[in-house]
Amino acid sequence: LERRRRILGLDRLHYFDLYSPLVKEVDRTYPYEEARESILASVAPLGDEYVRVAARAFNERWVDVYPTEGKRSGAYSNGIAYDVHPFILLNYNGRYDDVSTITHELGHTMHSWFSNTRQPHATCHYSIFAAEVASTFNEALLFDYTLRNTHDTPERLSLLGHYLEHFKSTVFRQTQFAEFELLIHEAVEKGDALTGDSLDELYLRLAREYYGHDSNVCTVDEYVRSEWSYIPHFYYNFYVFQYATSFCASSAICKRVLEGEGEAIERYVELLSAGGSDYPIELLKRAGVDMGTTGPVETAIRKMDRIMDEMEVLLGT
Repeated sequence: LERRRRILGLDRLHYFDLYSPLVKEVDRTYPYEEARESILASVAPLGDEYVRVAARAFNERWVDVYPTEGKRSGAYSNGIAYDVHPFILLNYNGRYDDVSTITHELGHTMHSWFSNTRQPHATCHYSIFAAEVASTFNEALLFDYTLRNTHDTPERLSLLGHYLEHFKSTVFRQTQFAEFELLIHEAVEKGDALTGDSLDELYLRLAREYYGHDSNVCTVDEYVRSEWSYIPHFYYNFYVFQYATSFCASSAICKRVLEGEGEAIERYVELLSAGGSDYPIELLKRAGVDMGTTGPVETAIRKMDRIMDEMEVLLGT
């Protein structure tokens, strides 16, 4: 947050400044065919079978690509059709975010394809705890590939800034959200009544703790107290923490794959193929990641630190 304040040239950081782009966005577009080639090249470290099936997803129109009248917003992968193939629904607009969205949803699709073809119907559906591992893993591969092939400083800064924003929203913010939900559940278990005012008060207190309001790191204004009310995740079941845990798990696995660690690829494909045949914690252990330790989180944090350090070098701050 302190680096954000300095990069934006602000005397004092406010909560609303968190929604400003960290660096100037580059006016760079990616035609769909270029996005397809970049994604397939980025997942090449996962082996021939993975690339071959991913290419089928593009070539055989598993992906509904462009916006059209009446089409639902957002992006989704549906692998429920056990004996057919997964389907991806999205709205491609040619930005890096859109390329990243395709490979994210493709990660889910590949997870579904491997589990559907390797597991009986009774155990083909994987836990949501493992679901976001495959999607964020693909995003990490795309980021690594794109960064290695980008030498223009403004474009490189834009990519690094995109990664940091994604890290903040996936790891930091979702953990904050999960703690808010946990405190709500604990209040109910103690017999406390939930009101709009009590939820406002709880959310504001937590946001100020997370963003360093009392330490003068970031001013969290009074209006933030009601932010919880329009976050759709809070109206579903208790699951947002799994965005953060999955991101950290995929960061750890991706590091092993890109460093060429023996059997890392095979163990990852085994994870994708396992569906719901065991508890997700055990499946991840077999893939080389123990989520009962601090290792995966530390791996993710170290990468975040490297990204920030490179940005400072490029910006000369």
